[in-house]
Parts: sequence; C-alpha cells; structure tokens
Amino acid sequence: MATEALTRAEIEAIVLENAAKHPQYRDALLADPKKTVETQLNSTLPENVTVEVVQESPSKIYIRLPHVVAEGAELSDEDLEQVAGGKDDTYTCNESIGGFNTRNEFSASVF
Repeated sequence: MATEALTRAEIEAIVLENAAKHPQYRDALLADPKKTVETQLNSTLPENVTVEVVQESPSKIYIRLPHVVAEGAELSDEDLEQVAGGKDDTYTCNESIGGFNTRNEFSASVF
C-alpha cells in the first residue's frame, strides 16, 4: 500500500509531535534538521530545499508564515516526483487500544 503524499502542515505536525516526545529526536533536529526530516520521511528532499529549525524561548515567539505559490509557479512534474514518495508498508490497527487507530513512528536511526 502506498502512502499518500503529506502536506507541509502534516509533516510539521509529525516532526513537532516527535520533538516534544523524544529529546534525542529534538537534539537531532536542532543539529541537522534536513537529514532528520529526510530520515523521518524515508525520502530525500531536493538539493535546493533547506530545512531550518528555530526554537522558541520563554521570552521570544516566532510566527511561521506559510509559503504562498504565485499563480503559474507550481512545481513541475519532475519536481513533484522528487518530493513525492512514501513507504510501502502494510499494517492494521484493528486490534489497537484507544486512540483513533492511527500509527505514528519516528526513526531512532537519526541519533
């Protein structure tokens, strides 16, 4: 079964949740954000894409403005192929207890 492409917001939610739960993941994210995200997604980001992590403090708040694609400036099919992907994985959540029968993983190999 092929995983659907994730949106930026979905990727961010996964990364933030794992960073909040796992201190080693958070440290890896701060040390090498692009490699950590690539490992998390089991995919390689295009060379021209950078990943920057900014950590808030008690006295400083950051507001993230999402990228707005100008009309006619969408990604080419080739660019979409580079960022599309996923992991072929078959699993069921039929016997899970609690939650909403979802699965969220992080890769410990980024440490």
